[in-house]
Amino acid sequence: MRQIHIKLIVTTLIILLSVSLVSAYIYTKPFFPYLKYLLGVEKPTTYTILLQNDTEIRANGGFAGSFAKLTITSPRYRPNLDLSFQDIYVPNGQLDGYVDPPAPIQEAFKHGTWELANADWEPDFPTTAMAIRWFLEKGGETNPDILVTLNLTTIKKILDIVGPFSVREYQAEITPQNVYTFLQSQAETDFFPGSTQKKDALTAVGKALKKKFLTLDPIQHARIALIVKNELDHSNLLLNSQDETFQDFLIEKGWAGTLNPGPLDTYLLVEANLGANKANCCIQRSTEHTIYEESGTYRHRVHLILNNTSTGHNPNPPFDFSGHYISYLRFYLPSDAWNIEVLPNQSSPSATPHIPQQVITTTNKYGLTEIGFFHTTAAGTLSTVDLSYFLATGSAQIPYHLTLLKQNGLTSSPQSIIFKGKSYSYPLTSSTTVQF
Repeated sequence: MRQIHIKLIVTTLIILLSVSLVSAYIYTKPFFPYLKYLLGVEKPTTYTILLQNDTEIRANGGFAGSFAKLTITSPRYRPNLDLSFQDIYVPNGQLDGYVDPPAPIQEAFKHGTWELANADWEPDFPTTAMAIRWFLEKGGETNPDILVTLNLTTIKKILDIVGPFSVREYQAEITPQNVYTFLQSQAETDFFPGSTQKKDALTAVGKALKKKFLTLDPIQHARIALIVKNELDHSNLLLNSQDETFQDFLIEKGWAGTLNPGPLDTYLLVEANLGANKANCCIQRSTEHTIYEESGTYRHRVHLILNNTSTGHNPNPPFDFSGHYISYLRFYLPSDAWNIEVLPNQSSPSATPHIPQQVITTTNKYGLTEIGFFHTTAAGTLSTVDLSYFLATGSAQIPYHLTLLKQNGLTSSPQSIIFKGKSYSYPLTSSTTVQF
């Protein structure tokens, strides 16, 4: 009986190992034609990995306060990794001269010039990547072969697989639950200009994590490969390459973060937290679309609700990083939409920070109409935005299409649709086109 039990355990382990290896192969197979480039077989390949904190949302994920620099060389396909970390404000302060910033960035921060720290502005990642690469070079950093976005949420998912690990330099054990608090406390506590404490903490954690990775079994590696593949598929992890062939591959797979309008009707909301806090930890959002035909046209009404569950009015680092949600909202609608009406109803903070004036601007971008304005959701309150527009119905043979685009790096944004009296709901964990 004991032998049968042992055989069953061994058989189960063999099956699990086989499944994990097959899964790892399936998830990584698309990259096989580019392995020489990715692994630096013929020449070193450089990566810059933007470490984004998505509790402070920007156009393509979280605010990148730091970045990792990775160089891979693989003579005879034996990878050698050189990994280091840098505070975003080091190259940020090396730029000579003046760069005209986007108007909302200037209004929010009054820096007078555009900088690397706020270069993630355009919701089309290839466009933003050009700006980031330019600022990196001007800041004395390498313009990498591959630029990567990596959000805190994705890091936590990977750490769930990796498990806890010790960081000897700080006598600390890192887990998915405390990694954010640990890194933020090191960055915020007793900080002074020129301090390297954030870089030092990241280096220590990165060194310990790299060591822990070497102890993982094939099943764990396969599970991490699946997480990476899912994050790419859901635009929560983005790649941008200087190699045109590989970049074309990324665009084809939907991993480049490009902004592409859909047929007939397209809707996208892009949020940018410009309140210099981490209020997105506590933001809940829901959007209701009501579409109906009216005198030979479609009328599309949108009702957005933002709920800020923050308990504190202002951040108190390293204990509390939340507060009022001072966001810049950009709605992207069809370029041929008309009679566009926007009714923002922001909530008033009880403790008054600098609240930018709520001026609504309209422009054409990416084949869409962009509507942008500052919008505040005070801690512990709700705010709303109502907008509506008209579209031509087109040919009777062409059914109504609504493309809901998800903001890059925003895990989900629940959407409900009422079309001709019927209700539909979508978590919007990835962009989707709905046909009625």
